[in-house]
Amino acid sequence: MSSLNQDIDVRLLTRWLGVQGTKAGLKESKRITVEILGRLATGVGIEPSKKATRQELIDKIVQVANKRIDKSVDELYQMEQDAIIRYFDDIGVEPEELLDLVKRLDLAPGREGRSNLIRFVARELSETGRFKRIASKGKPS
Repeated sequence: MSSLNQDIDVRLLTRWLGVQGTKAGLKESKRITVEILGRLATGVGIEPSKKATRQELIDKIVQVANKRIDKSVDELYQMEQDAIIRYFDDIGVEPEELLDLVKRLDLAPGREGRSNLIRFVARELSETGRFKRIASKGKPS
């Protein structure tokens, strides 16, 4: 079992199962100990703290394993907008990573971007709310 972490490619696992699936698998596995999680973390370039909990290790491992942008910010600055869009589409960048990039660059959306973001969030909340209301009809309060 000591070689278990060498057999696990968490980057590939995350591509196959997604963030939530990988987190659930690592959390529920009876064979993956905190020690193995520590070695997995080291394998993806994380220096785990001795006090890190199982869940903290899992969250950090999956966050790093799910990272898809492999170009530096300077390389991205050298690209045209259409090329960046193609690149992000080709690598299947996740929204969380894009949001992290926006935060890291301290970017603020302009009027149009802010308006699109507000419309997107409002639409998602409204649609989810509608489904919840439909699902709750007929159920006792």
